[in-house]
Amino acid sequence: MKNKFLFITVLSFLLIGAGILSTIAMANANTVQVKAEVLNVRSGPGLAFDVTSQVRKNEILNVIDEENKWYKVRLENGQSGYVASWLVKNVDVSASSNSLATVTSDGSLNVRSKASTNSTILGTLKGGDQITVTSQSNGWTQIQYQGQSAWVNSAYIKMQESATKESKSNLQTVTIRSNGTNIRSGPGRNNNTIEKADSGTVYNIDGVQGDWYQITTSSGAQGYVANWVVDVSTSKTESAPKSKTTSLAEATIVIDPGHGGNDPGAKGQNGTVEKKATLKTAKAVAKRLEQSGAKVILTRDSDEYVSLKDRARKAEKYNADAFISLHFDSVEDASDASVNGQTTYYYKNKDQSLAESINASLASNLTSKNRGTRSGDFYVLRENTQPSVLLELGYLSSSIDEEKMNSNGFREDVADAIFEGLSGYFKN
Repeated sequence: MKNKFLFITVLSFLLIGAGILSTIAMANANTVQVKAEVLNVRSGPGLAFDVTSQVRKNEILNVIDEENKWYKVRLENGQSGYVASWLVKNVDVSASSNSLATVTSDGSLNVRSKASTNSTILGTLKGGDQITVTSQSNGWTQIQYQGQSAWVNSAYIKMQESATKESKSNLQTVTIRSNGTNIRSGPGRNNNTIEKADSGTVYNIDGVQGDWYQITTSSGAQGYVANWVVDVSTSKTESAPKSKTTSLAEATIVIDPGHGGNDPGAKGQNGTVEKKATLKTAKAVAKRLEQSGAKVILTRDSDEYVSLKDRARKAEKYNADAFISLHFDSVEDASDASVNGQTTYYYKNKDQSLAESINASLASNLTSKNRGTRSGDFYVLRENTQPSVLLELGYLSSSIDEEKMNSNGFREDVADAIFEGLSGYFKN
């Protein structure tokens, strides 16, 4: 009993110590630097939350809080959002990376050691004093004061209008990413939509207000477009390069379980129905990808009929970084059970690299025969605006394949293969 008590006591101290170290680490992470080429800023701590803006590689962000491995950061325009902690790195506080504010208090403004009126007063500021701000939270502003971090009441300061992320001379044009993008009458979501722009449309930048670019519409009117729905070019003679997702953790993946509802698909000799097998496999794949941090959308999550058109449209709706349709093949001659294995199909040349990356992982993870990558004229590939592949994961006409596809182990192997294939695809 004594040994058990001693073990629990030691474990408790270790956990408390780990918590203290974590708190210290967080307190020291006043600023972080973006590692990814383009990093989404989201409305909450997770990939299920909406993207509200984007920041680019090497930008410095001020950390306000941390939750579920996500940093809450304050952007240059004063707004806040969440970024994935694994896509940024901690950097030392630098005055050049922070914003300036002016003290507006009529009398003296107390500078405190913590964000509380009960904390120690380190000194005072007077109206008109300039201060360097590192973060803001719950009515308090963190500042640099006499070489240390301190806090003041946010009600008695005024943030200076931040400089744009890049000077206008460097931001010459913007290119619209998706069809139906809203061009608004003012720099904010609450303003009216005055025009909708299609993917590839290029506008000259007339000005920048916060996270919004001021442009001139095709009708000659002044409009605004959000910086998280466009790509930026540094030349008026060239369109902006499209942002590329560099990590599966920040990707949106649409998984399409083939068939469903009154469309059962193929049927095996032992009674396996394709629509049921694809759905079970799709859910296993979705679970594996979500564990990695990816945002996953299923075209169906039950035994329902979904048209091919709606399946392809879902990829466009969510601006998917990859669309993967899951199927099980069959040969017409049921007596020919020798045909087996998996095949990876693509339609557009630009999607060949996605197909090859996933197929290579399928070959490594599955014991069944790998039949390679092939060009396939399937509707969900041909009519898809996003990178897309179709996987035939086995033959229902093969008793060997049919037995495998009904096992949890097979589904997990497929999930691991798709995870590894997508990870390699985004890294390259």
